[in-house]
Amino acid sequence: MQQPPPDARSPERELKFALEAYEEALLTPLVSGDLPAWAEHVKSAWDEASSQIRCHVTQLHARQYDEIAAQDPELLPRIDLLRQEDGAIEQQRNELNVVVVRVTTLVPDLEPDEGKAARITQELIDLAIQFIARVRKQSLAVQTWFSEAFTRDRGAVD
Repeated sequence: MQQPPPDARSPERELKFALEAYEEALLTPLVSGDLPAWAEHVKSAWDEASSQIRCHVTQLHARQYDEIAAQDPELLPRIDLLRQEDGAIEQQRNELNVVVVRVTTLVPDLEPDEGKAARITQELIDLAIQFIARVRKQSLAVQTWFSEAFTRDRGAVD
């Protein structure tokens, strides 16, 4: 995956690249004998994605919500919903972190039992892919409402 020069990277692009790298690590086929390398790759990609997600939901979105509220106070109820989803994502990120650490620690020792390793890794993959979709959906929602706050037609204003 070719990445743009560092100066051309926005926070949204950083998040997109981190999520793509994590998803790619998760979906890389498990090859006999490569479980330790797979686990290391998944853990490394998760660490970066997790850091990006945390930054977005705890810092970047908060600033964007303040700008939305200042630009269009009628969107305050929408901001409340977005903040609630950020809270839920942060909670799920913490829960998924526990699972990632547990699985990536266990899996290398399960090398001879490929069936058991496959079951455990598939549980992580399923949880993580659902989480990635949730984060992407929230990111798009925040971008959409941020844009809407500045371009919305409010009709006749006194």
